[in-house]
Amino acid sequence: MKNCSFHLSAHDGHPAAEFGLAQGCRTAFDKGVAQAQCWLDNPNSSWLWVDFVIERELFLQHLQRHAFELGFLSRIHQRLCSPLGGGHQARNSALRL
Repeated sequence: MKNCSFHLSAHDGHPAAEFGLAQGCRTAFDKGVAQAQCWLDNPNSSWLWVDFVIERELFLQHLQRHAFELGFLSRIHQRLCSPLGGGHQARNSALRL
């Protein structure tokens, strides 16, 4: 499968990044970035890993899951390494397994 370049825009004062992923994975990558951003923007969101796992399961192909994971974790990384730091409150963290 042919590789394509995927661009993660600069965010929260952290620089942009380029990734090489399989063609056909852009939607999954973009969904990962968007899902992470949604979690970061919502001060009442639940556990980060729960959002990650639930949304990742929507992608059945390994390469698409990988692209989702890369987009999701890269956006979280940008926030953690930014001047804003990891100040997310995650107030809704009552978890019952």
